[in-house]
Amino acid sequence: MASTIGRGLLAGAVGTTLLNAATYLDMALTDRAPSSAPAQTTSRALARLGVSPPPGRNRPEAYGAVAGIAAGLGVGVVAAVARRAGVRLPAPVGAAAVGALAMAAADAPMAALGVRDPRGGSAADWTRDVVPHLVYGIGVRWTLDRTEPRATASPADSAAPGIEAGPAASPFRALVKSLLVGVAAGGRSSLGLAAPLLTARAPRVRLAGAAVVAAELVGDKLPSTPSRLESGPLLGRAGAGAVSGAFVAARGGHPARALVGAVLGVTGAVAGSVLGAAFREVAAGHGWTWQAALAEDAAALGLAAYALS
Repeated sequence: MASTIGRGLLAGAVGTTLLNAATYLDMALTDRAPSSAPAQTTSRALARLGVSPPPGRNRPEAYGAVAGIAAGLGVGVVAAVARRAGVRLPAPVGAAAVGALAMAAADAPMAALGVRDPRGGSAADWTRDVVPHLVYGIGVRWTLDRTEPRATASPADSAAPGIEAGPAASPFRALVKSLLVGVAAGGRSSLGLAAPLLTARAPRVRLAGAAVVAAELVGDKLPSTPSRLESGPLLGRAGAGAVSGAFVAARGGHPARALVGAVLGVTGAVAGSVLGAAFREVAAGHGWTWQAALAEDAAALGLAAYALS
């Protein structure tokens, strides 16, 4: 695990360097002023925590820069740990996913602290936010690819080349999948409840599970569908996350993991519900109602497919 964290820190450092380079190149080409949002976010976060740093006109800018570097390193570590757990996406998708995670890590605190409302950004603002974070994701992915140790394990471990093999890798991967299937259930609750059906051997049972999921994919788009953050739907999604998380964790004859998997599934379901609702609200503010719904469908189905594989 120590080597994984070290690789993550290195990848995060490379990605952060590229992100800063892209940002300053944009400033050099367009002569735009530097953003004060990171400094404001850090200052408000410290105030919420009751921390009073030394006053000064330029110190908040430094605090914001340091916080940005820390976030970049942290996302790099998260990407490395996920990779060790077996989360392997195609290179373009993986780079975009890491970039989106870094963008969320930067923008979510700004929105939560009232520094910036993402719904009010122009197309140019979004471009200036998306492009550097995409460059960050490419840098992290490239570094992790180049620093990954080669597999020297037995043939039984050869199904996942390049992963640091070991006895603890399999249970860790199973629990990560429990969390991810919970996130998928937060997006589409049927993916959690139908998890045992979708992995059954009998074709008719799998078809029944697929029909349940398809029905929700359609129902989700209806105007009469209630918000997933209302108490009833949210409890339902949490329950679906518990079912799917326990199911995924207990596969392979490990029922003792079921309780931990259920807890992770509930955690993922609540997180997926909140993030999904926030994403749809922001997208609707820009007129991307059906596009966002389809994008969330794809994300939930992709997470579920990986977790149940």
